[in-house]
This record gives sequence, structure tokens and C-alpha cells, in this order.
Amino acid sequence: MTSPFVDPEEKGSTPEPETPPRPMVPRTQRLRTGHQPQAIPLRGADDAWRDDPGDETPRSTRQDLDPIFGYILAMALSVGLTPLPDNTRYVALWAFMAIMGGMAFLLGSGIRLKVTDPGDLVWGLALGLLTGGALLLVGSDTLRTASERLFGAGDPDNPLLTTWVFQATVFVMPFSEALFFRGALQRGHPIPVVALMASAWSGLMFFPNLGLAETPVVGAVFGTALVLLNFLYSYVSFRNGLAASLLCQVIAGSLILLVPMLVSL
Repeated sequence: MTSPFVDPEEKGSTPEPETPPRPMVPRTQRLRTGHQPQAIPLRGADDAWRDDPGDETPRSTRQDLDPIFGYILAMALSVGLTPLPDNTRYVALWAFMAIMGGMAFLLGSGIRLKVTDPGDLVWGLALGLLTGGALLLVGSDTLRTASERLFGAGDPDNPLLTTWVFQATVFVMPFSEALFFRGALQRGHPIPVVALMASAWSGLMFFPNLGLAETPVVGAVFGTALVLLNFLYSYVSFRNGLAASLLCQVIAGSLILLVPMLVSL
């Protein structure tokens, strides 16, 4: 009698007599040859985010604000707002720069103002005093002339001029430029590139009001100071952090723009 448990592929052949199994002895299990065993791919813990196993690159759900685009807009605005009064133009440009830097900060681009080591602030203060003091000793008269032309709006005897220069050099200019250039832009670009871009921005904003045709020496001295200070701010931000760079800019900017006016009073 043919066993009903024979493999279907072997039914056509002549069955061989089987020896009845002995009691309590398990039968030998035979693997069916009609279906090969399939390997099941294992999903690791790192692959849990993937919807498609063939997709090898993670996709971000958000893109950070590109600071280069904001820089191009700022340069275009600096040229387009030239017909406006000087101080109004400064306020508009610094406000735009602060908005761009603030958006980069709020959108999570990694800008940090937190100070973990108070020694970093000391370095920022010392470098600002050293560099700004050296520039002040070399060309105090030239810097005073530049400050009056930049902020005086044609009236250097205006009693509110000193107050406006104080607000610009201590609050408006340092915070807006530090957030944008040293905070957002320097995260993705090297120090020389950021320093040159910041110098080009400052030159385009300030040079139309310096009267370079009359006194080119003022433009040469002030332009050299801008390039040197922008390299210094970027280095301090890289070495000691953004807060130290901000403090360095407040001190150095006050020494080259505010102190010469106060000394001449």
C-alpha cells in the first residue's frame, strides 16, 4: 500500500517499500523541493525612518535660510537706498540686516550667544581695546572727520549727533552685523570670505558719505580700519564665540567712531 504522505513529485515513480517506524521514534523530516527557502531582510534600528528601503539618503523636512541670498539683497538695498538721507539709510539697512540675522537665529541655524567661559569675554574686550586703541592713536583726527561725515548729515554741530553715534556703535551696528555675518554667514564660509564680504558691505554703505574726492586719505584710513576690524571680529567669533566677537565690535567701534567725537568736544 502506497503511503499518502509521499512527496507529490515522487508519486510518478515506483514507490519503494518502507520499513514501518518503530514506536516512539520520530520520522525524518524532508524538505519540499518545490519552494526554496527565502531569506528575510532584517531592518535595523537605524533604518526605521525609511519609508522606502531603496532610499539611501535621509531627507530633511526643513531647509535653513541661506545667508548668501540675504547678503545679495542687502547689497542691492544699499545701492537702491542711496538717494535717502544718510541716517535714514543706515537705519533701514541695519534693520534689514538684523531681521535677516534674527530669522537665521529663530529658524535654528545654530547661532549661539550663550557664554560658557567668562574668559572668552575677557579676550573679546582685550582685543577690542587693543585694536581700537591702536587705530585711535594713529589717526584720531582722521577718524573724527570720518565719524562727522558719516553721522553728521551735514550738521556736525547737532547736539543729538553724539547720542546717535553712541546708539549706532554700541547697539544697532554690532548686534545686526554680528548676528548676520559672524552668526549666520560664518557657519558655512571661511573667515577670509566672511571678513571680505563684511568689509565690502561696510564700504558700500559708508563710502558714499565720506567725500573721497575731497580727502582720499580719510577713505584710505577708514577703509583699512574696516578691513582689519572685520578680520578681527571673524577671528574672535571663531576662537572665543559670538558673544566675545559682539563685545569686541562694541569696544572697537566705539573707540574709532565715538571717542574721537567726544575728545573734540
